[in-house]
Amino acid sequence: MKQVDIKSFLIGVLVTMLVFVTIGADEAEFKDGDLGDIVVNSITIRDDGHGGFITAYNQDQKRTLYLGTGKDENGYVQTYNKYEEPTAYIGSNRDMDGVIVLNDRYGALGYTRSGKK
Repeated sequence: MKQVDIKSFLIGVLVTMLVFVTIGADEAEFKDGDLGDIVVNSITIRDDGHGGFITAYNQDQKRTLYLGTGKDENGYVQTYNKYEEPTAYIGSNRDMDGVIVLNDRYGALGYTRSGKK
């Protein structure tokens, strides 16, 4: 087994540090898990056994949007107001028909319509 040359090791460490400094990798940027803006052509979300989903939150960390898979393996979109009360649902019902549900500001049912004829 070859011995590691200490000079080569130090050069490798210094080059690695130089790469991080030149790309602007700052520990503070990644501390809170925020990656900033991400631009992509497509996103594929796979179910890990709990449903694949995207959730959006407002500045108060209240959920305002859910887009994903429900417990019956149907896709749906649900919006919430700033108090996390559900305001709209577009998705599938238990009979696998499309459905639209609108709620008032308190989350009470206001309007519902099924796609079933």
